[in-house]
Amino acid sequence: MSSEPEELSQMHLELGNQDLKEIIEIASQITAQLDVENIIKNVVLSFVAKFQASTVTCILPNDLDENLPNIYHFKGLKRDKLELTIPSLETTLSFLGKNEYNQITFAYFKENFNDRQIVRQLEKIQPDILVPLRTDKGVGGLIFLPSKPEGGPYSLLDIQYITQIVRFASIAIENANLYWQATTDRMTKLFSHHHFQQNLQEEINRAHRYGSALSLIMFDIDHFKKFNDTYGHLQGDLIIKEIANILRATVRTIDFTARYGGEEFAVILPEVNVVGATVVAERIRKTIETNPFEGEEETLFVTVSIGVAEFKPTRMRSASELIGEADKALYQSKEMGRNRVTIQK
Repeated sequence: MSSEPEELSQMHLELGNQDLKEIIEIASQITAQLDVENIIKNVVLSFVAKFQASTVTCILPNDLDENLPNIYHFKGLKRDKLELTIPSLETTLSFLGKNEYNQITFAYFKENFNDRQIVRQLEKIQPDILVPLRTDKGVGGLIFLPSKPEGGPYSLLDIQYITQIVRFASIAIENANLYWQATTDRMTKLFSHHHFQQNLQEEINRAHRYGSALSLIMFDIDHFKKFNDTYGHLQGDLIIKEIANILRATVRTIDFTARYGGEEFAVILPEVNVVGATVVAERIRKTIETNPFEGEEETLFVTVSIGVAEFKPTRMRSASELIGEADKALYQSKEMGRNRVTIQK
């Protein structure tokens, strides 16, 4: 008959083997993703299944606005809205990176981190432990877990499980960010011209295969050279960035927004025919026309000319053909006086 210490040792070994199997399975799901939210969802799923975690919160820097971190807050498996006023993650990430923590209790963080505003905001999550998203390049974010439902601290095996999952998530998020940087225009944070071309051809192939609708919107800023000559290129760059923000807010999340070049933009609309695309194009045109852009001395206004084309499988095979049709429609908008939407027949 085994002694109690031997039984405990065997139980820990079995738990460790089971955890290892789970970690390998979850790691394969996490590292296969290039979408940050999907990566986080897999992490949440693992912690809810393992610990019945009531909440899981992940906070990441925001590439579009460093003063508004990305907050992924889940109640169970459902993402929930969470309002936190955190001006920047820089000091928090620096604190965790400098001290090389793999995980710490929130009580320890509260006692040793000197930015009381951030501490007060993070207290709203009611976390028990804080786990940095760490790679060789440093700390890139934070994950918070609540107290265990049955009470008591997380065990050593629990912590090992958590840190291993977060380690894989850290690498996956870094890879996703590297992919995003490689496919994104630096100024606007829209997709780049090259990635737009690739995506459009993929959507055309899909439309051919399944007979689904596909439309393309192309537009540029009216008289933009004159605008730059009048107000300067720095002001022109601000206009381009703001239009990119408007574009992101105006279309669906499944639509593909890109900076085509200079002051020209493009939107790929999967499963949308020319009628629906025209509605979207008019919404974009009107939103930009009525938007007050901040200038150094005065409020500025700009307009855009838009071309819309629908993919025609009987006479189109390549991305360049659909682009050509949308570009013709855009040119016609300019010829007819600008600040309008034209459909390519």
